[in-house]
Amino acid sequence: MIFKSLISKIIKVKENVNFLKYFNNTLWLFISKILGFFSAIFVSAWVARYLGPETYGLLAYSNSLVALFLPIAMIGLNDIIIKELVNAKNEIEISDILGTAFLTKLFFGLISLIFLTVFVFLNKDFLEIRLLILIFSSFLIFQSLEVFDFYFQSQVKSRFVVYARIIAVSLSSLLKILLINYNSPVKYFAIVIVLEFLIIHLCTFLYFNKTKIKISVFSFDKSYVLSLLKRSWPLFLSGMMYIVYVKIDQIMVKELLGANAAGLYAVSISLSEVWYFIPNIIAASFFPAILFYKSKDQKIYHKRITNLYSLLFWLAVFISLFITFFGEWIIEILYGSSFYNSYKILSIYIWSNIFFFFTTISSKWLVAEGFYLHSFYRNIIGAVLNVILNIVLINKIGLTGAAISTLISYSFVGLFYDLIFKELRVNFKLKLKSILCIN
Repeated sequence: MIFKSLISKIIKVKENVNFLKYFNNTLWLFISKILGFFSAIFVSAWVARYLGPETYGLLAYSNSLVALFLPIAMIGLNDIIIKELVNAKNEIEISDILGTAFLTKLFFGLISLIFLTVFVFLNKDFLEIRLLILIFSSFLIFQSLEVFDFYFQSQVKSRFVVYARIIAVSLSSLLKILLINYNSPVKYFAIVIVLEFLIIHLCTFLYFNKTKIKISVFSFDKSYVLSLLKRSWPLFLSGMMYIVYVKIDQIMVKELLGANAAGLYAVSISLSEVWYFIPNIIAASFFPAILFYKSKDQKIYHKRITNLYSLLFWLAVFISLFITFFGEWIIEILYGSSFYNSYKILSIYIWSNIFFFFTTISSKWLVAEGFYLHSFYRNIIGAVLNVILNIVLINKIGLTGAAISTLISYSFVGLFYDLIFKELRVNFKLKLKSILCIN
């Protein structure tokens, strides 16, 4: 009887076209991120070990500083573009959306690059790392190519993006290893990091060309752009605040404690953020499905979100326990004794993953419900909270204080913010149900 029941369930799953579609998409994304995971764990650890805490800290600091300007380039359009592509009726609409989105993101990428360049050259504190910052600033232009990635996300065809990432990660890993063997300076590692990003988007563009959808460089609808910007400004402000509360601790650690401390802190962040691929691939794959069921059946809509929260919560708990018990050994093996003190930070920082996992899905939920302003309010409070806590705790207890600040601010953004507003409490209930395994 059990065997027959199992066979029956397998047959039903095979007949469920939608399930297989999203499962296959998630599987491809998972393959891509697993490759990135091993590159981040082993190759990046090798790079950090080669550069040492101080130089590695400068590399991470420069990257984080550029990231503060990235929201200007993205202008809050990413999720809205995907939503527009999901709802597009034909290839002509898709072409118009992609053409307009590409040119808009390219324009704002140039604006953000100008702001960053002026900021860096007017500030004498950045003399020693201006070159690194300028190398990383090319991210601001290349991000406009992401629109072709959005097309594949909207069509639930992530295998094409996976192919691109496999090529890019493989090449960049090989180049980093060669740079280490030839005792190369840090600037070349920055170039390779940017090159990986560029290869991904160029390959995705080449795969997109096979779809035969034609995009004109002049496909720019001014009224449509204004419509997009009118909807995206809350997400733009939210993105600004999100980057601040995610990256500001790395910048403040370097400014308050020096480059060596920034290197130690960067390692703890790397070993925590390397797990972010889990909620990201699930959110990217199932966002179209969440949008679909929202208009069809609220019960299924809430049930699916609760299931996602539950899965991610328990995965985050397992990961946090694993790193807490084995993190010291992992750092010693991968990074060497010069990074040993990173373990104390890591054992605290890793628990913020629980709330980051929640935030990834709840961000999609806010977009689906049209609560764009709450994305902004939530992130600005989280950013202000993180900055205040960092100022107080870093000065009092050093690097450990930065990790505690992150844990508190992440918990507020990922869970407790929803309690403040009546219209968001349904989302808090879904999270609570997921923690308690109630569906």
